[in-house]
Parts: sequence; C-alpha cells; structure tokens
Amino acid sequence: MKPLRLGFIGCGMIAQAHAAAVRLLQADGLVQLVAAADPDPTGIDRIAAIAGPIDHRYEHGRDVIACDDVDAVVLITPTRFHRDAIVAVCASGKPLFTEKPLAPTFDVVTEIRDVIEDAGIACQVGFQSRFHPINRRLATLVASRELGAVMGYALRDDQYWPTGDVVAGHTSWRSDRAEAGGGALLEHSIHSCDLLTWLFGPTERVYATTRSVFGYSVEDTAALTIHHVDGVVGNLVSIFNGVEGREERRLEVFFERGTVEITTDFLVGAPEDSMLIQRPGQAPERLDPSALRRADFAAQGLDPDREVWVYQYLAHRAFASALASGTAPTPNVRDAFAAHALVDAAYRSAASNQPEQVRR
Repeated sequence: MKPLRLGFIGCGMIAQAHAAAVRLLQADGLVQLVAAADPDPTGIDRIAAIAGPIDHRYEHGRDVIACDDVDAVVLITPTRFHRDAIVAVCASGKPLFTEKPLAPTFDVVTEIRDVIEDAGIACQVGFQSRFHPINRRLATLVASRELGAVMGYALRDDQYWPTGDVVAGHTSWRSDRAEAGGGALLEHSIHSCDLLTWLFGPTERVYATTRSVFGYSVEDTAALTIHHVDGVVGNLVSIFNGVEGREERRLEVFFERGTVEITTDFLVGAPEDSMLIQRPGQAPERLDPSALRRADFAAQGLDPDREVWVYQYLAHRAFASALASGTAPTPNVRDAFAAHALVDAAYRSAASNQPEQVRR
C-alpha cells in the first residue's frame, strides 16, 4: 500500500500534535506529509522539525488543495477559516481530515455538513477522545449492559486557558468571540459533547448557564444539564482556568448495578489516567491504564509497546486505514453536527434562561 500523501493547512500550535502523529505514521509507512501552508513560514519550519522535510510549502491553503502530490487534506486553521477551506476541499473531491469545531456559528456548521454530504467526500473530524483506550473500555461497558442500563452521569472538563494572555506562546484568537464563536464549551468541551453523544446516544434538550470570569467575550465557565433521547440524564461542567498545564476530564457514570469513574488527559499514559469500576458487594476494581492501552493497541493490530504520546496518532491512523480500505472514516461530519447541536442548544439556553431543544 502506498502511503497516503497529506497536506496540512495551518501550522500553529495544535498542528504540532498532528505532526507528531504523522511522524509515527510515516514510520509505519501509512502516510507521508508532502505539503503544508501557513502565512507564517516559521510555523511550517516547526512542523517540518517534528515530521521531517516537507516538499511543498505554501502561504495559502488553496495551493495545498490544488497540489497534485496531495491525496488528502488536513485542516488545522483557526475555526473561522474552516468554512471556505472546506468548501474548496469539497470542490476538489479530495478526502478531508478537519479539526473541530467545524465553525464559530451553528448556521455555518449546518452549511458545512450539507456541503460535505452533497460533495460525497470522505471526511473525518478530529474527535480523538473516541480513540482513548479508557473511553473505549467505558463504551464497551455501556453497550454490553454488563452493569445494567445507564442511569446518569457527571462530567467535569477543565483545561488551562489556551490564550496568550494566560499561557505564553499561545495565540489569542480563542478568547475572541468574533474569531472563535465560543469559549470553553465550543473550543474545548465539544470533545466532551461528542463523547457523550457517542456513549449515551442523541440528545434532545439541555439547560445551561455560562460565565466569563476572565472578562473575555467568550465563556470560560459552562454548566449543562443534558437529557438524552433514550432517557439518560447528566451534567457537564466545562472550565477554562488559569492553571497552566492542567487538562483533565473526569467522568462518573451511574449504572443500575454499578458505577464507573474515569479520568483522562490529552496524552497517552498521562499521570491523570485512571479507571475505577464499582460493582455491588465488591471492592472497587481499579484498572491499570497501561494494561488497558496495551490490550487496546493489540486489539487494533498495533504493537502493544508502540511509543505513542498523542491520540491524534490513532485518529489519523483510522483515517488513513479507512481510505485504504474504501470505508467511510469516523467520526464523520454527522457526528460532529450532533456535538455542535448540543453546544448550540446550550448557548441558546444560557441566553434564554430556559431549557432548549437540540436541533436536528
């Protein structure tokens, strides 16, 4: 199988994690990074320092899309640039891996969904949390009903503020509503919104409150009560705080015959990683995160000892493998739309101070 030739559009800080994933996949012979575009050439230099030499360097993303040597496009720009780039990729017919969120506003998200589906291109959205072995183990427990039906859940999702005023080296567009469209909930916890719809099914209504403690034009605090179509209810608290280096998701799930507590981070083997299962009449079972990872890698045909530190590796591997086998990549634009619809309902609820229905 020939390596999938990738072209990056956007070479900022998040692109460095994608470049680390690509470096590993290049070693596996699955992909090759052949082109990159960014208005700042030093951004491309940083990506090349991680992933290796890049043959085609451009200032504008349209040149990556048009490049004959590019088989698939990886979109990693600030959110407000996604719409135009996605339309151009759709016109080219090339496969697309795009970062989340899809767009700053829900009407543009809806447009993007329709454009991608009308074009019929293969598209995967960067919800790498689905590939975390701890999350995958929880999904197995939910699907198998080993502990009975899910009753409810509580999820706390916090991270340092990814803006230059708080963390040196970060750009500050995420703290500007005109550029980002939203704060902690849209830019960060849309990962959690995707995870919740993946685990517990479609959502139907939400009641939400938001705050802006730091004084930016987007929220740094959001609290949601979420109702799923099949009756599961839960709470999500999303925080952008001032604790540099902190990025932790804690999820407690309550079943008919047990509870599960998991903690995850963005990184493979993070010190926060943990999973606890409590069954009736038994001592809590604390699973070994390293053993979970090894078992999960082996089940995917990976070397259990494969050195991986970013879950973008597993997401990009799934994308390349899907294209090679002729299957549809996942999570897809429909999955992303469901997560965006939950965020949209939460923002409408925060504005109306009333529960709001999730749009379809």
